[in-house]
Amino acid sequence: MTSVLIVDDEPAVRDLMARWVTALGMRPQTAASADAALATLRTQHFDLAFVDVMMPGHDGLWLAAEMRRDHPGTAVVIATAYTELLGTDAALAPIADLLVKPFQRERFTLAVDRGRQWRKDVLDESHWHAVLSIELRDRTEQICTLLHRRVADGMTEIAALAAFAAERIPEIAAHGDRVARHAQAVACELGADWGDELDVAARFHDVGKAAMPEAILAKPSALTAGEEAIMRQHVGVGALILESAPTLADAAPVVYASHEWFGGGGYPMHSSGTDIPLASRIIAVADAYDAMTQDRSYRTHFTSTDAIAELLRCSPAQFDPDVVTAFLSVLGRH
Repeated sequence: MTSVLIVDDEPAVRDLMARWVTALGMRPQTAASADAALATLRTQHFDLAFVDVMMPGHDGLWLAAEMRRDHPGTAVVIATAYTELLGTDAALAPIADLLVKPFQRERFTLAVDRGRQWRKDVLDESHWHAVLSIELRDRTEQICTLLHRRVADGMTEIAALAAFAAERIPEIAAHGDRVARHAQAVACELGADWGDELDVAARFHDVGKAAMPEAILAKPSALTAGEEAIMRQHVGVGALILESAPTLADAAPVVYASHEWFGGGGYPMHSSGTDIPLASRIIAVADAYDAMTQDRSYRTHFTSTDAIAELLRCSPAQFDPDVVTAFLSVLGRH
């Protein structure tokens, strides 16, 4: 049975909504304040919650924000006569519906339907993300097992990884080869050492995408926020794959930091400046340029001029300015 929490400081309003909830075949529970509601939520789960805004103590918007954080599966309907008080706070705590007091039973029933649909959408999305996460984990384990098997059959670890990448994600393998060439030239321009482990990091900086579910890799449109969060795990997965091969493990930290931003807005560690390995900063620039100048399923490629303009625009927030300057010098000679 659907459970509904009704939070309002007016007893008459609470009682009326409770009767309507019962008539709809649902189970009501009432609370006279936000704090009382939060105490109830610590011991009980609710599918829907109708929350008044103006209440003594903490208001309904505060409660809605708390519920979105700690009880994301509960659909929240805001009920208020003071819509002007919502402002931008309502956007901070997404709601299923807004009831403007006074409202009739028919409008209340519509809010219940919208709350149920909102909750279904949230649960469906959460389930979908869980399915994708499990598939990512299983694919990662399968890749590591396959590499070990090929090494046992006589291949070197780098040859086994290169062969796998070419089979599983040929376009990403080709992208890695181009990034490695650019990155090595930039390293030379900067007078930096470019050992074998850094060449491996550049070539295989995206190898974690080989473990990504097909539903994400082949999606013809932009990813949702949840799908993007899963896609971002490819750097950690790539580092894990490299760590599983002893002769390639030194490249893992470079791959793990290859999507950090010079200004600190990247992932997964939110490092910044020279805390990011130089090799990772070089790969980030070469990776971005090559990605922009290649076609994608959801967009056509940038011209070289437009890609250069984007690198300059995103420096120093995303890219190391010294690395960008060196990269442009290399491009200028070719």
